[in-house]
Amino acid sequence: MKLILCRCNGLINLPDLNLGPEIKIEWYDNLCNGNITVEPEEKTVIAGCSPSLLESLFPDIDAEFVNLKDHVFLINHPPEKAVELLLGAIAKLKTGPALKKKSFPIKNKTALVIGAGVAGLDLTETLSAAGIKVYLVEKEPFLGGTVAKLDRLYPEGTPWSHTILPLISKVIKKKNVEILSNGEIEDIKGTIGDYQIKIKIKPRGVVRCNNCGACVAVCPVQVNDHGRLRKAIYTTNTYPHFYAIDFSACTKCGECIKVCPGRIELSEKDQIVEINAGAVVVATGLKFYDLSQVAEYGYGRFPHVLNTLEFERKIVDGSLVPRKVVFICCAGSRDHAHLAYCSRVCCFLALKEAKLVKDRYPDTQVFVCAMDMRSYGNFEYFYTTLRELGISFIKGKPSEVQQRGENLIVKVEDLYTNELLEINADTVVLSGGFLPDIETFNRVGIKLDGRFPVLFENGKLGNTEIPRGIFVAGSASFPAGVAETLVDARKAAHEVISLLQKSSLETTQPNAYVNDENCSLCKTCISSCPYHAIGIEEEKIKIRSDLCMGCGICASACPAAASRLERFTAREISAWIEATAKTGDIIAFLCKWSAYNATEAAAAMKIKYPENVKILRVPCSGAVEPTHILQAINYGVRGVLVGGCYPDACHYGEGNFKARAREKFLAETIALLGLPPSRVRLEWIGKDEAHKFSQIIQELNQG
Repeated sequence: MKLILCRCNGLINLPDLNLGPEIKIEWYDNLCNGNITVEPEEKTVIAGCSPSLLESLFPDIDAEFVNLKDHVFLINHPPEKAVELLLGAIAKLKTGPALKKKSFPIKNKTALVIGAGVAGLDLTETLSAAGIKVYLVEKEPFLGGTVAKLDRLYPEGTPWSHTILPLISKVIKKKNVEILSNGEIEDIKGTIGDYQIKIKIKPRGVVRCNNCGACVAVCPVQVNDHGRLRKAIYTTNTYPHFYAIDFSACTKCGECIKVCPGRIELSEKDQIVEINAGAVVVATGLKFYDLSQVAEYGYGRFPHVLNTLEFERKIVDGSLVPRKVVFICCAGSRDHAHLAYCSRVCCFLALKEAKLVKDRYPDTQVFVCAMDMRSYGNFEYFYTTLRELGISFIKGKPSEVQQRGENLIVKVEDLYTNELLEINADTVVLSGGFLPDIETFNRVGIKLDGRFPVLFENGKLGNTEIPRGIFVAGSASFPAGVAETLVDARKAAHEVISLLQKSSLETTQPNAYVNDENCSLCKTCISSCPYHAIGIEEEKIKIRSDLCMGCGICASACPAAASRLERFTAREISAWIEATAKTGDIIAFLCKWSAYNATEAAAAMKIKYPENVKILRVPCSGAVEPTHILQAINYGVRGVLVGGCYPDACHYGEGNFKARAREKFLAETIALLGLPPSRVRLEWIGKDEAHKFSQIIQELNQG
């Protein structure tokens, strides 16, 4: 085993260091400037500054990192502590098996983009320009997505033709782009770099077309398409430039065939197309929340209660000329009975529609009811502009909308004036929240639990830390305006290009694994995994290494100790504690994303804390097992601290809450052992809370 020590430009000095004949010691003045080669298979302890930096310098080796700079020398703790920390790391590394290198061959250099809205089109154009073959799948018969149904873009009103049409023109000219419209993902198998995808292609119905429109004239079926009436056979002004049949509405009466024989086929069946791809991007945008569930506002019961898209389409085609209109923001949003979250763009959508109606019909009276108007960033001026146009803003969320004769009555308390108002209007527009495309996410293996996929929000999480090859772009990850969507799409495109340029993705990130002999198939690990990386195959628990992020939550949740995390097994932790801790020490298991950083902040700020604390960097507070804590107590330590991220800030979503759930159980166990509960503490510690960390250690010493 090798021990590499960095002097950190003279800060670290350990004379006469002798750790036994089997430990080969190498000293360097500054690892940051050196070009040090370490064999990937050689177990190595690297000691110097922060592990966050050292990990980036030595990314693909089997190593333990020791922070001597921040945990010993900058805070003037004795050199003996440095030796104990080194011995602990050596013992831990020596006890455990070699860390397995994970390799994912990138067999296929093709990308699949799901969704041909603004994000999907921009992604496709960027990827194809980089020489990557792209399959672009769109569930509708025409490209453009939700944006193409609008008149103007959020929030200021630029016509969508400024954005969508140039993108479509670029994409359809690319020879390395294959467009599969009317297509939906049927099934997806495989792993990063090698996905096998089945796509169901629904029939278009129109085989050949010169856009004469004779079929539309005879079609007897009318369809309400988000506020605009059309026939069951229809077209749009995007792409492709010929008609399609909406078979969800078509009665197959055959009238269109009579006027266009040989060019329309009503008996076509679905086809299944099979493709392969190395990377998949979900760019399916967002879905409108079903506002009929917000019963008090009468959507679906009162014909003049509309959502924002319906209102915009009616205003633009002239089928609606309101005299007095009320916009209700947060309809079904920020409401635990419906959507608990803010969808971010809803306030702006209300403002955009309010300006639209004032632009077209300046004499229309417009009211906007909002709990609070969220016009973030540079768009505050837009809110001010609307006030200058004479739009009335009411601070409050209406309690009810009633129909009285031909009119709608909106009941609301104005918190600006403390008045109870009844606004008599002819039109009410609900600006509601949005949902993710749950169906598509399910088919690509991302379980959403009713929320947007924030854990997969950006390309970094989708590639580097969780090597699954599935990316999320644009409003599929969270509602966003067109400008933000384009930025996000280009970030995702960059990550896909970076991935597909590699021959393989290599990582030594610790993964969870299962000891089948101890496993009772209780499935606790399956429910605890935030990334749905665990399943059952052939009556055994299987953990997908391409999905596992190495948080260790499953291992700590397993009641039979069958699920383990590489580098954090009970044997390794026990060896570390035995070699590191002395009677009366404090053992601190600190989450590497938050609490551990507070100790580095303490060193930088010269904030003192007792030298008897020994710190072990863990992936998540949720990965700390009760056995780890009991082992420490058995070795005679004075106290144990488990430090994690604050609630809602866990890097792995909810790992710290799982740690909290186990704290109560652990406290009861400690009481049964006759020990004071104050010897074990679980604390949320922010990365800059050096003072808090110091205070906790001092309190543990007094306990």
